[in-house]
Amino acid sequence: MSNTLNRTWHKGFYAYWFKECGSLNYLLPMFIFVIISVLVMAKGVSEALPFTICFTSICAFASVSWQSIRLQATEWHSLVPGYTDHIVKQGNIIIFAPHVVLLASAIIFEQYDVLKLLSVSVLIGTLFYLKCRVTSKMFNSSAYFFFAIIGFTVAFKEVPTWLAVLAVILNINLVLFRKHFGTAFKWQAQALVDYKHALQSGWSPIPKGFLKGYGQGLNKLFFPLSYFMGRSLIQYTVLLLIIFVALLTLNYFYVAGRPSLFIFSNLVCILAFMILWTRIQRQQAWGTLITLPIYSSVNEAKTAYAKACEKYALCILVCSLSLAGTIEFLRFDEPNFRLTAAYALVNTAGVLLCFSVGNYCKKTAFFSIALVFTLGFVLAITGVVVETEEVSTGSLALACCYFIVACFANRNSSKHLYTNL
Repeated sequence: MSNTLNRTWHKGFYAYWFKECGSLNYLLPMFIFVIISVLVMAKGVSEALPFTICFTSICAFASVSWQSIRLQATEWHSLVPGYTDHIVKQGNIIIFAPHVVLLASAIIFEQYDVLKLLSVSVLIGTLFYLKCRVTSKMFNSSAYFFFAIIGFTVAFKEVPTWLAVLAVILNINLVLFRKHFGTAFKWQAQALVDYKHALQSGWSPIPKGFLKGYGQGLNKLFFPLSYFMGRSLIQYTVLLLIIFVALLTLNYFYVAGRPSLFIFSNLVCILAFMILWTRIQRQQAWGTLITLPIYSSVNEAKTAYAKACEKYALCILVCSLSLAGTIEFLRFDEPNFRLTAAYALVNTAGVLLCFSVGNYCKKTAFFSIALVFTLGFVLAITGVVVETEEVSTGSLALACCYFIVACFANRNSSKHLYTNL
């Protein structure tokens, strides 16, 4: 019994945190963005710091919050003496380690604005984590925190000192009075339901009953992509369109400019991630799909899936053209429509590239690693286009080539879908 109670902090760390696909999807981006944040501070590229810092912080808290829900979804952990405390200790290390690295790097490279950013992001993360310790209902809203962070980094490029001080004071009070939030890690039947639903739906932030009974036309248009997603595909699409309209409205009344394009690109990538995640989690549905009397062969079903992805990418292309074109028209006396075309092509190609990589993935662990690097590559290219003041004809031609290659990759990679079936 003494060995059970006196575990070393690292015992079982890999199995618990890296073999659980939910926490792994947050830990990998956290590790990557810690490195990126340090490099950005070393290079002095302050424009990118708000996003990288806040994203790192939220990923750390989200990973630990997810495991908190896992504890609430199982009863057996309470029967093992000291098990919950052991996991909490590991979670605290996951939270503290990246923030200590960021804090030390900010001091070494004299990037003192990072300290203000950290104070706000840690406050948001702490509040989120303390709520997730007592209820599973909060976790699906984690996507909203990522959306909010993206908007926050655009709206507040420099955090006021008074806000940073207030955030530190509030965070200290949250930690001191954390027991007032409720009983932590208490078993709940609803937590198990939410845990299973989150694994299959990609932690959808949308209420389960939203648009119930509607969207059959769109489901038919995007079939068989919608076959794996169900109503979630329409919900994600509507959410994306709402944010798209909000960005258009924002630029009409207040010219937010090209940061809006980067926000939209991030949202599109998150959407692609959720679509692919749901398909992989429900891969057993493919065996049922190919037995339906609608396709004459497995290859025909794979081709239909690739075409559905292309139809969805076409919608992204139209939205990207509209958003970039509106910004250019409102912001500049001489609109640069070559930038509009380049952004639309690159953004859409990024979605197709994500679909292409996802077609090769059959296991969630490999999917997590592959998509993290793919999303980083896609957003890096999009960021270069967004930051370009003048797009030359040659750059537009490169964007066209990138788009064509992505289309070809999507169609060709679909042949590797579930080859073992």
